[in-house]
Amino acid sequence: MSKPARDPCRRRRCATAARLALPLLALPGFLPPASAHDLFAAYLQHRVAVTVASKHVDVTIQLTFFEDGSEHERRHMDANGDGRVSRAEVETYLKNAEPDLARAVKLRVGGQPLELVALYAPQLDLLGNDGVGRGHHQLTLHFFVPTPKDLAVGTELTVEDRLWPAGRALGALEVEGKDGCRLEAVPRSDPAYPPAREGEAREFKMRVLAPPQVPAPGTVTPPAQS
Repeated sequence: MSKPARDPCRRRRCATAARLALPLLALPGFLPPASAHDLFAAYLQHRVAVTVASKHVDVTIQLTFFEDGSEHERRHMDANGDGRVSRAEVETYLKNAEPDLARAVKLRVGGQPLELVALYAPQLDLLGNDGVGRGHHQLTLHFFVPTPKDLAVGTELTVEDRLWPAGRALGALEVEGKDGCRLEAVPRSDPAYPPAREGEAREFKMRVLAPPQVPAPGTVTPPAQS
């Protein structure tokens, strides 16, 4: 399973980036005390990153499965029942899941739905543990859509996330503007999401403070000063 040369989730953040800070329990890599860790074993972490530039809007979703969810999904991956998850089994799992994963993520701009396009194939990281049992793993999805020409100050963008709706979730949102665009994340009072009702989505909202500027034809952008 090939990995992209560039991961939008790790791009260098420009000076116009706007970030939403959430409690530590919602941030990747934070390990709470054992008792709290057990409490969150049934949760999935949904980390959403949105970048708006003059040509494209990039949407990246990284799901971190904690113990309960990871064990459940690993059993689905283990097609031959040998207690280990092979590379081939991961690829088959992703190939079978890809259509449903793509349908589960929507983007609305000013209330209007836009058709997201997969930028890369889904990527799954077993985090060094290929056994079937309790562990952690991460699933990353990359999408993009051409930037709407009528994007204006105050326009609201909403990522609708219907991934694993029956599970409890922790949400984190990061937004970034490029080409003169500035965004602000619309914070939730609580980063925890209960199981979604049938047909409902988890929503991650942001607002345009300044739309991106489209360079005039023939404009040459000067190199950055060192």
